[in-house]
Amino acid sequence: MRTLYLFLFSLFHASKVFPIFAAMKTSNILMALAGIIVLPAYLGSCGVDRWAAYAEETRTDRWIEDTMRVWYYWNHDIPNTNNLNYFSGPFEFFASLLSDEDGKGGQHYSTIDSLKYPTRSIPYTDYSYGFQFTTNRVEGNDTALYARILYVTPESPAGETGLQRGDWIMQMDGQPITQDNYTRLYGSEEMQLTVGYYDASGDTILPYAEPQTIAAARPINDNPVHYHNIYPLGNRRVGYLVYNHFSPGITDNDDTYNRDLRKVFQDFAAQQVNEFVLDLRYNNGGLISCAQLLCAMLAPSSALGQPLGQLEFNENFSPSPFYLDENLIQDGANLNLSTLYVLTSGETASASEMLINCLRPYMNVVLIGTTTEGKNVGFVSFTNQELMLTMSPIVCKIYNSAGESDYENGFEADEKVDENSDMAHFLPFGNPNELLLGTALGLIQGNVPASYRQKPNRQTTVLHNSIARRAAKSVRIAP
Repeated sequence: MRTLYLFLFSLFHASKVFPIFAAMKTSNILMALAGIIVLPAYLGSCGVDRWAAYAEETRTDRWIEDTMRVWYYWNHDIPNTNNLNYFSGPFEFFASLLSDEDGKGGQHYSTIDSLKYPTRSIPYTDYSYGFQFTTNRVEGNDTALYARILYVTPESPAGETGLQRGDWIMQMDGQPITQDNYTRLYGSEEMQLTVGYYDASGDTILPYAEPQTIAAARPINDNPVHYHNIYPLGNRRVGYLVYNHFSPGITDNDDTYNRDLRKVFQDFAAQQVNEFVLDLRYNNGGLISCAQLLCAMLAPSSALGQPLGQLEFNENFSPSPFYLDENLIQDGANLNLSTLYVLTSGETASASEMLINCLRPYMNVVLIGTTTEGKNVGFVSFTNQELMLTMSPIVCKIYNSAGESDYENGFEADEKVDENSDMAHFLPFGNPNELLLGTALGLIQGNVPASYRQKPNRQTTVLHNSIARRAAKSVRIAP
């Protein structure tokens, strides 16, 4: 009877899902199941049938399995039904379905989460203090960790307190930061912070005179269009943009962030920008349509209308191409660039890597920083409000227009520089002496300062990075 159920379920999806899927553009693919229909096949019996008796107790795991068998990219690796435990918890059951090809380093890319008690943060609505950070072990201090601020959202508790990129949090409420308590920095109650700064003269971290009080965490609006500027270099005008996640707005139905992005590019065009530095060092993914928009404004104008890449799904679906769509630009502007400089780190992932890979057939893409994550796959989120669960399985592999998708080990930087190893040049965004931006400006001028390539005296080791817990850490396919 289980075989009969799967056969009928496949017929249902073949007749209902595929025509819709095939008719839509990639940026508008409707890839969400409204729910899984439990067919009467469960009621029959080939021997002793226990499905009807245990339908309520097993429905969560059955919803997970049925969705995964249709959409999961590695669906052939899902174990046979006889080897699955339908009475295990949803998180354990979901993990039992996943392929060894899914993820790396013991961490799967496919995820499941509770709607009631979520464990993963959403970058643009995160309930937090409003800053991203790393925890670091600083050479010469073996007793405690320090947290270094990567960037601060302006309208947030951190922004209102005056915290800024490069500050070091040395203590929380008078207590050292440890492996056991650092997660309080993700968002908690009002807290007193001992904040320090790097003193270049002594090559050490010193505290400011007075501790600073940060208000309780709250929902924040982290606009990914974080910083932009223009640098005149002789006959070159260099545009610079810090773009921190691929999100259209506060929700997928909101276009606020995309409108801001278009306006920035309109300003770049008006000021005749002809070189460009795109800062994706903290961008670990997001919506594919946002990546298409950014690509369309950066690419050579002659490439507009051409294929940007293709999504490869499992055998249930045909490959789906996506394009350098000029219509996405609207009141923005195409800069008609021939070279793009991209700032990268180990947190540069998925949609950021897709942009790099998909623009390479059309222009020279120069990478500055450290090796990227290496995530050439995309996911779809399926939510069941009744079961209070949302899961995001990997459903596709991403190729560029040349049929290339060979960056599962990440993209190595053309110019290797690591901001985590150079405290002297860990400076605010836009400062031309900041390590990665300064290196890019030096490459454009043909002269990278020797100080950027010198080994620093004092080393720091990053133990945790708050960027890594973002729910957007992938290319997301959505309506």
